[in-house]
Amino acid sequence: MKQKLMHNLNLKVLSVLFSIIIWIIVVNIDDPVKSVQFNDVPITVINDLTLKDRNLVYEIVEGQESVDVSVSGRRSVIEDISKDNINVIADMKEIGDGNTLHLTVTSNKYSGDIDTMKPEFDTVELNIEESKRIQKPILVETVGEPAQDYIVGNYSISLNRVNIEGPKSVIDLVQSAKVQVDVEGATNSISASVPIILYDALGARVDTSRLSMNLENINVTQEILFTKTVSVICSPSGEPEEGYKFTGKVELSPSEVKLAGSKAVLDNISQVTIPASSVNISNLKSNFKTNANVFNYLPNGIESADDSFKGSIAIFVSIEPEIEKNYIVYLNKVSVEGLQKGMSYEIINGSESATENRLEISLFGLEEEFEGVTSSDIKVSIDLNEYMEEKGIETISPGTYTVPVILTLPDGLRVKDELKLRIKITQEED
Repeated sequence: MKQKLMHNLNLKVLSVLFSIIIWIIVVNIDDPVKSVQFNDVPITVINDLTLKDRNLVYEIVEGQESVDVSVSGRRSVIEDISKDNINVIADMKEIGDGNTLHLTVTSNKYSGDIDTMKPEFDTVELNIEESKRIQKPILVETVGEPAQDYIVGNYSISLNRVNIEGPKSVIDLVQSAKVQVDVEGATNSISASVPIILYDALGARVDTSRLSMNLENINVTQEILFTKTVSVICSPSGEPEEGYKFTGKVELSPSEVKLAGSKAVLDNISQVTIPASSVNISNLKSNFKTNANVFNYLPNGIESADDSFKGSIAIFVSIEPEIEKNYIVYLNKVSVEGLQKGMSYEIINGSESATENRLEISLFGLEEEFEGVTSSDIKVSIDLNEYMEEKGIETISPGTYTVPVILTLPDGLRVKDELKLRIKITQEED
């Protein structure tokens, strides 16, 4: 009986089939077939050099940039793969009518153990257009305001132009390339690496996702300058032609300037002085006008805090003709100094300057300088000590002398010629 069973082929085959059935039942119970959907798997386009060689660029039609993929297989396999293992490929070599590409789905894990991988849609459509290259200067914008009494100065950048390439429809939107530097509350210059931003004609940012640039960021150094307002002063040099006089009035426009620069330097500047040599009024007989640049008289590195002011100061010097007025001073009002003890004096009538008992004095000056002036404001004196020193004598003997008159005049007035008086000195009797 045992030998009969051992040599029964049909029974052996039946046993194998039964084992397989049992195995299938066990496997399907323990490791069943399972399906899972991976959402938004990105679509990768390959072999796109043919378009680039023709100066063309492409874009997957909006809404088709990714696709949902259903994957089925044994649970042990499906549960061990993720979205990152699924690749959806569109081969540019297979482009069809209407610029469509067929989608191929593969897995980089368990590729032989997956039953099916099916995308939500089988083809993807492309927008294809001309590629364009442009170059734009890079502009620097500041954001915010520096601290009080500080302003934004000049800037420097590592490169000043950017090359941009991409679809013509997008490139044509680009009107400017800018970088922004935040200066809010700043008191010192700022150095930073900042991104380049593209803008359209309305000042809106251009989406650069389809563009390529040779620069993404540039290094910017932005000056932050201290400001200070100071006055400008000037006094002329030289004397006008005889008969004319500088009135003392100098008008400067502007008379104050707002400067910008290093705080350490500006702290030592209280005013700007235009040297007298720059405003020479010698031999003039009318008002004088000129210009001077204040930055010629300031330290290096100091600049205008006002963009509209370039440094030029208009200078107006007032020059007017003198007038002549005559005054009478009585001789008894003339004081004599240096008279030696035991001597007496008498101012003698009959000189050119003295008539009877009075002295006529002609004074010259500006009309406003004569305002309120009377004879009592004119002091006349004779200094015998000064006369003796000039003549080189130690004492004055009794006799008659012609002595210079010393005039003390109101401010601004002058006498044209030197005045002299004759004085008679006598010895007093004991």
